Amino acid sequence: MFVAAVSLFGFTGVSILSVLFHERVQRLSALDVGGRLLALFGTYVVVAYAAGRLIRRTGFILPLTLGFVLGAAATAGLATMGPGTPYSHVWWLYALFGAASRMVATAALVSVSHERAGMASGAVNAFRQVGTVTGSSLLGALLAGRLPSQLPDRLEAHGVPRAAWPAVEHAVFSGRSDGAAPPNVTAAVGDAFTFGVHTGMAVIAVVLLCAAPASALLVRNRPRLGAA
Repeated sequence: MFVAAVSLFGFTGVSILSVLFHERVQRLSALDVGGRLLALFGTYVVVAYAAGRLIRRTGFILPLTLGFVLGAAATAGLATMGPGTPYSHVWWLYALFGAASRMVATAALVSVSHERAGMASGAVNAFRQVGTVTGSSLLGALLAGRLPSQLPDRLEAHGVPRAAWPAVEHAVFSGRSDGAAPPNVTAAVGDAFTFGVHTGMAVIAVVLLCAAPASALLVRNRPRLGAA
């Protein structure tokens, strides 16, 4: 249950923060954002086939721990994205995170007998929903809190006149704009938004990294190789 909740906390968090970053900071269309995240979701689906077979043979302490560590490393790498970061520099981080998440998510279902697979699936899905809700709400609130705290400094750094700050802040927080913003305003808002995304990615990386030793020490290792 712990593994399921933490796994979906990280997976949902990375997905939401990535969508917001590419849409709001890099100004990509919804279709372009979906194309970029195929590296994450596609790998997640493909690895599902091999992960179950691997875990049944090796036990699931190693895949669990390795999955959490690799997920933390990939998220830490995504926390370095900037407004001008090309996709060619980060696609492999999305693929790595997708593979790591799938390794972790598969472990709970292969740790029980086939007769109990339905019960395990239901229990795991319940806690996956807990992780999903926690990730989206907590990280969304964190992003919403970091954006206004950083915006004044970013506006000042980009030379935006103080008289224009209230209008910019209102447009950011309401999601409404009277027209195209000047380049320095767009850059300042993008920097503030990026800082919030980086903070959220750092939180996910820390949570996944802390889960690695916890799973290694507390989860029982019972590979099911078939009847004796």
